[in-house]
Amino acid sequence: MTSPAEPVIAEPDRRRRAWRSPAVWSMPAAVTLLFLLTGLLTGALVSGPSSELLEVVGLDFSTPYSRPWALLTSGFFAGNLVEYLVAAVLLFLGLCLATRFAGIWRTVLAFVVSAVLSAFLLSLLLEWGLNNDIGWFGYLAGDLQIGSFGGLCGALGMSTAAMDSLWRRRVRSWLLAVTIMFALYLGTGQTIIALVGTIVGIGLGALLLRRSTDHHLRHSSLRETRVLVSTGVAVFAVGPLLSQLSAGFAIGPLSLANQLMLQSIPDKQTLSDICGSDPACITLQDTVGISSPGAVLLTLIPVLLLLVCADGLRRGRRLSWWITLGVQSYVLAFTVFMLLIFYGSSLTDFSSENLGVLFAYIVPTLLAPALILAVLWSTKAAFGVRSSAAGRRALARTAFGLAASLLVVYALAWFAEDNLANSSIEDLLTQLPHLLIPFPLPFDIFLPQGLVSTLLYNFGAAAIWAVILYLLVRDYRRFGGLSKDQAADARQAGLLIRRGGGSLSHMALWEGNHFWFTPDGQAGVAYQVHHGVALTVAEPFGDPRWIGDAARGFVSHCIELGLVPCFYSAPAELGTALAELGFHPLEVAEETRLDVTAQTFKGKEWQNVRTALNKARKLEITDHWGSFSSFSPALRAQIAQLSEEWVAEKALPQLGFTLGGLDELKDESVVCCLAVDETGAVLAVTSWLPVYAKGEIVSWTLDFMRRHPDSFNGVMEFMIACAVKRFQNSVDSISLSGSPLAGTANPEAGEEPQDGMERLLSSLAAALEPFYGFRSLAAFKSRFQPSYRTLYMYYQDSLALPSIALAVSEAYLPGLSGRQRTQMLRQLISR
Repeated sequence: MTSPAEPVIAEPDRRRRAWRSPAVWSMPAAVTLLFLLTGLLTGALVSGPSSELLEVVGLDFSTPYSRPWALLTSGFFAGNLVEYLVAAVLLFLGLCLATRFAGIWRTVLAFVVSAVLSAFLLSLLLEWGLNNDIGWFGYLAGDLQIGSFGGLCGALGMSTAAMDSLWRRRVRSWLLAVTIMFALYLGTGQTIIALVGTIVGIGLGALLLRRSTDHHLRHSSLRETRVLVSTGVAVFAVGPLLSQLSAGFAIGPLSLANQLMLQSIPDKQTLSDICGSDPACITLQDTVGISSPGAVLLTLIPVLLLLVCADGLRRGRRLSWWITLGVQSYVLAFTVFMLLIFYGSSLTDFSSENLGVLFAYIVPTLLAPALILAVLWSTKAAFGVRSSAAGRRALARTAFGLAASLLVVYALAWFAEDNLANSSIEDLLTQLPHLLIPFPLPFDIFLPQGLVSTLLYNFGAAAIWAVILYLLVRDYRRFGGLSKDQAADARQAGLLIRRGGGSLSHMALWEGNHFWFTPDGQAGVAYQVHHGVALTVAEPFGDPRWIGDAARGFVSHCIELGLVPCFYSAPAELGTALAELGFHPLEVAEETRLDVTAQTFKGKEWQNVRTALNKARKLEITDHWGSFSSFSPALRAQIAQLSEEWVAEKALPQLGFTLGGLDELKDESVVCCLAVDETGAVLAVTSWLPVYAKGEIVSWTLDFMRRHPDSFNGVMEFMIACAVKRFQNSVDSISLSGSPLAGTANPEAGEEPQDGMERLLSSLAAALEPFYGFRSLAAFKSRFQPSYRTLYMYYQDSLALPSIALAVSEAYLPGLSGRQRTQMLRQLISR
């Protein structure tokens, strides 16, 4: 019978086959080649089209109706060789993506229509702007425009209609964010054409690729709100830097924002005026002061701060919300102050020219931070993930301590270098805020003259904020929303596991796991948090009727905490409930299950097991069963010694997560089996975890396995055979568990990983194989003629796969030292 998860599991294969189709590459390659050949044959490839050629093929916004063919031909030229190469790469990749989702003819149609329509609509917009004396449009009129970005963005925008809802919203958000940023901060003709082309393309997608309904809920509105707000903050963070780097030709409405957000580096004349033409001052400031290359660090701090806050907003962090609110409030207040000072006189002149400048540049500069503030206030409820108490204390102590230390050290250096002889105490007081605020200040500052005070003045704030940014990023890994009473949660989880669970559910009760329960308490999920990923310990447990609801509720819980949900070592049955949330499966292990009813170990395939049983009988080795606490102190000491010797033989520490150790062996509900010889020596030990359904034990799962190095060959076969005999009168089947990572592709066996995540896990499995032998363990279990059940990892967002890979590695290898990480990395590289 086909399992419900199989159609979902086959979906990645279908996507990979689609990418490999020649049709995806042929048309984009042809268009890109035509673009380059046109430049080569017309002599425009190196230095752009000549003035005569530009007059024919270039788009003239002032007379768009006189040469209508230019609406299309302008898209097949660029300004120089670098622009040709960049445009060719973007054309090929963008058209491949569009063709992959929308097909060839739709992509070509969208490319042509978007290129023509975006240029035409911009011409109409410019005509309106010129008639109404809008200053920005006056700079654009008269320039001959060339470039292919209108058609490219249109094709991409159109193809988003064929993507699933997660990627449709994501690609549209990114595409709109990038084109809006370039249009607002650069404001050149091609940037506006790209923005208009994006909008036209999205509209074409609605016509060409209509879908009746969106069948799958991919993300909650909470996550979408966070993503949209963080995207907006990131755009307005990078935009000022973009306009500063392109100050020579940036004419967008927000092209002045860099002067209001970023520290400016003065030119030689300005530096000479600041220093009063003093050669010593000029040399000092040019070497280590405000005109030195190192001053770029201070310019980047506001951008980095807002980008870190944008990442925090994406995670739902309340601290990032407060910092962004404070920054934007400061920027708005500073903007108002500077505009009143520098533009106060012109604002009283209501001539058409000044009004055009007012509406084109001043009003947008004011509206940008005001708009962000309004959005932040209206979406405050979406950012409720608070830092842990330890994280808040560490951040506050470090920030306050560094700030106070810098102020004190700077003041001492300022006096020691006799700055008071050239300035006053008032100058010192105006310099102190500059040490702590990386944004421009609305008043003139007298620069220090000594070497030490100059270094502190220019690099002190950058150093402090670099440390604060590091603490903010580290704080994202700490959460204050987890349960404060882990013991009570563990007791509740234990009761639910007895009502129902899978073969690995008992592992949920191990130390280090957190728990989430459905509101009615009918089911729960155990999970660990690593690198912002909530990694579950197998499937949900509890009342089987509520398992699907528990999975969906846990996803919502993770989104509220800003975590990435990932179900690890879960069965295929869970795929049905998760498929409607957009989760994708990836095989991570093969669970081996033994039918123990009436098992007699007869037949040729059981020869190894019969040999092991006979050898144990001759050596007078017997199996002893019981809980760890029921054994004598001497036996418990031997078990501990076996475990320590086994761990000591490994180059890496004992694994965790779904692999138990000596501590997990001491659980009273866990049954242990010892192989003891006639002298009382323990030769091997195994542990078995109970599996419940409706309060009754319905199966057992193998966990702990250790053998003495001097024990006879086949001792572990003897242990499994003893377990089969013991359990066959009480349960129908037992599980030998799943070998971690053994279900991934094995390159040595000629198996090729199918996608990026499987490659990562296969590499991890290959690196750990010499140390732990996962695949050797899987081969050993296959001797018992088991049936197999595939265990999957279910993930929702493919962009989170690197974080998930790190989370899986850290879950299995907690507390890995630097030396051990280096050793594992060497092994990984050698393979």
